[in-house]
Amino acid sequence: MIQLFLLEPNFIDPKADKKGTLYYCPDCAIIEGILSYYPDLRKELDIVYVDFTTPRRKIVALIGEENQGSPVVIISKEETHNIDVSYFTAYEDVLFINSTTLIAKFLSEKYNVGLMHP
Repeated sequence: MIQLFLLEPNFIDPKADKKGTLYYCPDCAIIEGILSYYPDLRKELDIVYVDFTTPRRKIVALIGEENQGSPVVIISKEETHNIDVSYFTAYEDVLFINSTTLIAKFLSEKYNVGLMHP
């Protein structure tokens, strides 16, 4: 199954401030919006929420420490039939995309949902 990794909202980032301010990832929020518009996507994807703190072990285990940003879609090379993977990055036996715009494009192409307006 295609995996989508998103950051849990309401995290604290001590590098941003020392007051304990709660944050959310704006790129993850965009993807959450797409999931809200098209709720059937939740049935098609293995959505995994990870903590803000690094290392994000679940992502690192699949695509390495250097690629642990979120949001990220990870797909097995075996699952790529009928999918344009020209904009994915290869890592060992998987492919991934970690650009919000490209994730939206992929979801539109793969699941026939609306495309982000340019």
